[in-house]
Amino acid sequence: MDFGGSIQTSLFAYGLMAVVSLLAAVMVQGIVVVLQRTQKKPQAPTSVSISVAPSANETEAHVAAGAAAVYAVLGAHRLVHIGDASRAPGWAAYGRSVHHTSHAPRRSGR
Repeated sequence: MDFGGSIQTSLFAYGLMAVVSLLAAVMVQGIVVVLQRTQKKPQAPTSVSISVAPSANETEAHVAAGAAAVYAVLGAHRLVHIGDASRAPGWAAYGRSVHHTSHAPRRSGR
């Protein structure tokens, strides 16, 4: 195959890829349009009563934001407890001991 033939083949391949990618883009756009038309219309949001009094404590604002997020995701649920997770020393001590023993030199029985 000569140089002119390889240029012609390359240009044909380039044009073919452009046509295929254009057809794929049109097909994807058609799928998007069909799915948008078949999708349900969003319902009006339900009303939620909130307190408009400013919070003196920022933690209370965080709790209120957490409760609002739970309500938004799950609906009406009751939060039983909000607080810091207890930090038991057991896990940290075990992790430190495993880490330190991994550095200990091993003695062979020779």
